[in-house]
Amino acid sequence: MLAIRTADENFPYLYIMKSTTCVVQLRKCHVDKWGSEFSAGDEVLHGYYYEQVGNDFLHQRLVKKIKALVPAKRIIYICSEMAATDTFVMQDSLHRRILKCI
Repeated sequence: MLAIRTADENFPYLYIMKSTTCVVQLRKCHVDKWGSEFSAGDEVLHGYYYEQVGNDFLHQRLVKKIKALVPAKRIIYICSEMAATDTFVMQDSLHRRILKCI
């Protein structure tokens, strides 16, 4: 599981992602099913995003229907202390560790 930084200034990081590949380099331009555009040569990871459950950001569930690509340079934290389950509640201590990486 990975914490992904976004370009959105309102959020220090927005996505938690379950990676399904190691970093790969794209051979051609690509647009993923979320509408993100990538150029040939970009280093990316394939996987699935988690989404917030209700109003609690720490409670997340896996969005299995839409696969995503994420630029490898956007990874800010590898959540090795968590299993990549379908749903989880992130401990506040992990959330604070992720925020310290920004």
